[in-house]
Amino acid sequence: MKKNIRILYSDIDGTLLNNHHHICPKTKEKILELDKKGIPFILVSARMPDGVMVIQKELGNNRPVICYSGGLILDENQKILYSRQMELSLAVKVASDLENNFPNICCNSYGNDLWVVKDDTNPWVIREEGITKGKSIKGTITEAFAKAGGVHKFLLMGRPDDSSDAEVFLKKNYPQLSILRSNEYYLEVMDGTVNKAAGVRYLCGYYGIPLEEAAAFGDGENDLGMLQAVGYGYAMGNSPEQVKKQAPYITLSNEKEGILKVISEID
Repeated sequence: MKKNIRILYSDIDGTLLNNHHHICPKTKEKILELDKKGIPFILVSARMPDGVMVIQKELGNNRPVICYSGGLILDENQKILYSRQMELSLAVKVASDLENNFPNICCNSYGNDLWVVKDDTNPWVIREEGITKGKSIKGTITEAFAKAGGVHKFLLMGRPDDSSDAEVFLKKNYPQLSILRSNEYYLEVMDGTVNKAAGVRYLCGYYGIPLEEAAAFGDGENDLGMLQAVGYGYAMGNSPEQVKKQAPYITLSNEKEGILKVISEID
């Protein structure tokens, strides 16, 4: 069955990376072996480009990447293939509503290579910088993204109950947006047309490979659409139960090299 797999898509955090935020050596070796055989391994992440490229550098391949959960796709030379942003006026309104109604939520704004925060000393921001190896800048949405005319993503960080309340509020008041959890603390907010499945569809078209011959790996709610869109969608063993229940297949956890288990069976 798995001999029909011609392209691989993978989430980064909690999926390709272990709990120490690194790629296991045997997994890396097999990915590069398959890459040389013409089976691309595509990183698909809610991260900004810099945060994805640092992982691609560790991996050692040279393929397109899907950033901002499908909001921005870069080719092998880091040139933009596809971009979909939330309009600036809408982004400003959303940010204002969040600040007024959810003061305990840390709101991060992203667009292309910019990561903008109100307070760069916030513990949530410092933690995320440590994980992604990226660097935020202190500023306002209006000034930072005026030239671009929009933002690719808001990342809302907070305690699970605060994040849940913000999720309910946003879904009620902004039905035109894509609002998904990447984990119990993080909420991703983007243009309503943006999702990982759309990014996967775009790149399958780019390579001329049917979705039925693609495999994907992920561990979060925001991965489900991607897992369900391809022929072989695998939830990691460390995924929440609701993700595993809705995924077509389940593999081992990120700590037990769940990706390696699957791709080792590809000829």
